[in-house]
Amino acid sequence: MSSEDEEYSSGAGDADENVPIEQTNEESDAEEHFDITLAASHSYMGAGLEAIKGRSVLEAGWTGKVPVIAHHGAVFPGETVPMLLTNSHDAAMVHETLRSDKLFGLLCPDETGNYVSGYGVLCEVFEARVLEDNIHPNNIVFKARAINRFRFLQMPRTPQSIHIYIRMRLLDVIVPAEVEHGEPLREIRLASLDRWRRDKDRNVNSCQLRKMDALMTSWPLFVYDIFDFRRMRHTICEFFRSITKADIPDSPVALSFWVASNLALSPRERLALFIVDDALLRLHMAIRLMGRLSVMFCSACTTVVAKWEDVFSMSSEGPHSNYTNLVGYMHDILTVRTADNLETSGPPSAEFSWFPGYKWTIMVCRCCMVHIGWRFDAEKPTLRPRRFFALSRNHMQFGARSAAAPPSRDPVRSITVDLHSYTTLT
Repeated sequence: MSSEDEEYSSGAGDADENVPIEQTNEESDAEEHFDITLAASHSYMGAGLEAIKGRSVLEAGWTGKVPVIAHHGAVFPGETVPMLLTNSHDAAMVHETLRSDKLFGLLCPDETGNYVSGYGVLCEVFEARVLEDNIHPNNIVFKARAINRFRFLQMPRTPQSIHIYIRMRLLDVIVPAEVEHGEPLREIRLASLDRWRRDKDRNVNSCQLRKMDALMTSWPLFVYDIFDFRRMRHTICEFFRSITKADIPDSPVALSFWVASNLALSPRERLALFIVDDALLRLHMAIRLMGRLSVMFCSACTTVVAKWEDVFSMSSEGPHSNYTNLVGYMHDILTVRTADNLETSGPPSAEFSWFPGYKWTIMVCRCCMVHIGWRFDAEKPTLRPRRFFALSRNHMQFGARSAAAPPSRDPVRSITVDLHSYTTLT
């Protein structure tokens, strides 16, 4: 939606104001757990979406002219993008692209949100439907998958306002290369030990084998650990083990995008991860940021809203997802089990609920009344969880902080300094 008022009027959440905000834990013999694949399917967009045939495979260096539109944040490759276009110009451009390569772009703003960063993500439409009812005549609703990062073919020399791209327009773009590194010790490792390497378990034996391999070089093992993707993936899997049961990607590039998408990060941090071309560097940066995640607080008044330990997945894609509302505004949310210092705003509703079987109520910060997210309450007493919260990442700040003030240290700058040796080696 295009304004804060529209954003409030078409959100998602539910509950009576007299109901306490704390998570309920009612027990029932006939309890049923929510099917998290329903949220990932975006069934609230209605039936009748037709599959779009054909797929595009874009190599590094690909250039082309595609319709692009400004977005309020960074969308990473691999994310699902649900959209409802209510503007006739934008809908016509998507109709046109459906006849060709099915591609369009979402532009990332800079860290202030006022200018374009020059980067964005290419999305490919895979399901679409034209709305012919009286409420949405000739509008188009569709689902797309973010597939590649892009940047302007000619980067602007002066800052361009994000409002220039509030409507879709054609733009020449290029797909940057994604740098991947092979196993650092593969070329010099002892072939006689290969039969011991076939064991997939990460145990002390595999660590001993790496030490023996490193002895064949002039560098100590910790240098090669910097480039060890499996070691980083293990750290990430452990971090998300209690948060999601989603399939965690097994390739460096896909994993780096997945973890950047599902972490609770500021716009500045997300943009820093987005523009990096090196998958391992992106993973190192994400792991450093993982260690600083503690609480989520209101971006307007810094009131603590939730803790990272309460984050969990209500979607098979992970704790983070994109959802659109009735007026076409796409929200970027994280789901948490419980939240503090929030108040309800408006009556509960089940209309256009992102999570079928739940009613939603808009939630605002108790201290400054800024919109934070939504509360979802199960319509049936047997449905589990009975209640949870969907918090808008664009209305919160994240990190470790004292009760008195938000973090003052610039995490992106410190990451850059800490990884100076890494970038030198690469």
